[in-house]
Amino acid sequence: MKKNQKAKLTFIFIIAVIIISFLSIWLLNRSNHTAIEDLSKIKAEETFTQSEDEYIVYFWQSTCTYCKQIEQDVLSYSNSGELPIYIVDMQNTSNEDYWYDWEGHHKEYDQIIGKLENEKEVFKEGITLEQFQNDQEVAWSIAVNNEKDIIATHNTAYGNEEPETAKEIEITGTPTMIQVKNGMFESYAVGVDETLKLIDKQ
Repeated sequence: MKKNQKAKLTFIFIIAVIIISFLSIWLLNRSNHTAIEDLSKIKAEETFTQSEDEYIVYFWQSTCTYCKQIEQDVLSYSNSGELPIYIVDMQNTSNEDYWYDWEGHHKEYDQIIGKLENEKEVFKEGITLEQFQNDQEVAWSIAVNNEKDIIATHNTAYGNEEPETAKEIEITGTPTMIQVKNGMFESYAVGVDETLKLIDKQ
C-alpha cells in the first residue's frame, strides 16, 4: 500500500472516531423526559439565579387540568434541548408566597349588585346583569351568597407580568412560564395558549 493511501485511511479513521465520539456524547446527554416530574425542580425564589444564559421557568401543579393539557408539548420541547426548562411546583409550601393575592383582589373588586327577594333577582339602581355579561375586559361570575346578596365576582387578575426580581413574581394561575435571559426577565406567558406560543417561538 502506498504511503499516501495509508495516511488517507488513517485520517479517515481518526475523523470517523471523532464523529462517533461526539455522537455518543450527544446521545448520552440528550434529555429523554417522560413526565414533568423528571424535569429539574427549583424554588420560585431561584427563578432568576440559574447558571444558564437563557432558560424557561415553568410554574406548574400536578392537579392542574390545564397543565395536563400541555404536558406532552412541554416534554417534547424539553427533550429537543432548545432551552432548559425548570419546574416550580406551586403546590409546594415553599412557593406559596408567590401566588397572586386573590383574596385581596376579591375584597377590592367584587361587587354586591343586588338581592334575591322572594326568589326574584332585584338589582341595585342603574345595574343590569348584561353589564357584567358583556364586559370585554373583565371576566365576571354571578352568584348568590348565604345572605341572598347577588355578588358579581371579578375574575380577571392584575398580576405583575414583567417581574424583574423573584420577589415581584405573582402567579395568577397555572400553567405560567417565565423566560429568563442573562439573569433578567425576557418574557411571560400564562394559560394554555400563551405558554404554547412561548415554547413554539423558540
